[in-house]
Amino acid sequence: MSLFALLGGEIGVFAAAALFAWIVLTWVMRPRSWEKDPGATGPQHIHLAPTSRLGGQAIFLGFVLAVAIALELELMPAQPALSLMLAVVPMQIVGLWEDIAHRVPPRYRLLATVFSAALASAFAQGVIKRLDLPFLDGWITYLFLDGWVTYLSFTLPLTWFMVAGACNALNIIDGNNGLAGGSALLMFVGLAIVAGNAGDMLVLSQAVAMTGALVAFLLWNYPNGKVFLGDAGAYFIGFMYAQLSIQLIGRNAGVSAWFVIALAAYPIVETLFSIYRRKILHHAAAMQPDVLHLHSLLYVSFLRFAERPPCEERRLGLSADPYPGRERRQPERRANARVAPRLWLHGALCFIIALAFYDNTPALIAFTPIYAIYYIVCYRKAARLSEDMLSGHMTRQATPSTGALLGATPGKSIAATTSATTPATY
Repeated sequence: MSLFALLGGEIGVFAAAALFAWIVLTWVMRPRSWEKDPGATGPQHIHLAPTSRLGGQAIFLGFVLAVAIALELELMPAQPALSLMLAVVPMQIVGLWEDIAHRVPPRYRLLATVFSAALASAFAQGVIKRLDLPFLDGWITYLFLDGWVTYLSFTLPLTWFMVAGACNALNIIDGNNGLAGGSALLMFVGLAIVAGNAGDMLVLSQAVAMTGALVAFLLWNYPNGKVFLGDAGAYFIGFMYAQLSIQLIGRNAGVSAWFVIALAAYPIVETLFSIYRRKILHHAAAMQPDVLHLHSLLYVSFLRFAERPPCEERRLGLSADPYPGRERRQPERRANARVAPRLWLHGALCFIIALAFYDNTPALIAFTPIYAIYYIVCYRKAARLSEDMLSGHMTRQATPSTGALLGATPGKSIAATTSATTPATY
């Protein structure tokens, strides 16, 4: 196939995914009578109106149609692509039920994710083959020579753990309009660029399909949040990123295994830090929802700024109700929309470094802890800023110290402080 025909085919895949996802989104954008919406209840809900959580289903269907077109154009082999789509189905069903009924416990969602990962390992080449760490790679090689049973007893649990971690990482950062979608878009564009450079058409076409569907979703999701990803959407995006990463690394020795880690460093570090915060500092369950994520702290800070009345009204003392009527919701909307661009910069930093050193393992390994330190610095700064803003806004209520923000019981720091002044907190 000529380069021109290949480029035209990938553009067609992108357009098909975007167009079909857009069409589906116009149908699911409004919540149906059978779709329950928790509204502003719970510590992690900041939207003010019932909003459909079926955006992830539109992404999934757009991806399926685009893959079908790619197969028709013979842009990639059929068996691994079809097997991967079928492997996703159990996880999508459980995620869809959670988005509709909100009755699926986290452990069942985790089991569904692991089951889909197991299907991908069995039928879609979804097994980690190298980590680009001398000791561990040597151990994997030793286990492989020792026999398939011994080899798989180590690599399969490792693979499933990483796939489940990727799914939960995307779910954790799905907290503000455009945040998860924009971060995922950068990740799949990075995969597509490196896959195209390596000549891996299977990963390239699927990454392009994901990119097209995500673009359509973002047009509805950001900045006004007309539709949300939902658990099914976040899990699907994380699952596909993990599986395409495994395939890209497994088939292309010139691509560092740490490329996909550096590319997704923001959601990975967010997840690991959240586990540390909950388990070590709060002595709570690792999957316990709270309002102390980085995007949560930024939202609180931006909300305080957005709620300030105009300078002229403050000078005249007319600040009792600066946003009357329908305008009362504008501060929340503006604050929500400001979070994603700030954290897209984290994703862009990871994107640039990962692409620049995609074949340089030492550089990528060095970047990962450096980014983790940068994230922690940003987190502490956001915690102090949100504390200062809350202290200035609520002079009659005690506010948590920075230490409390980092070590208090979940839901009793920012959540308790902001509940009296905002319709919903995140």
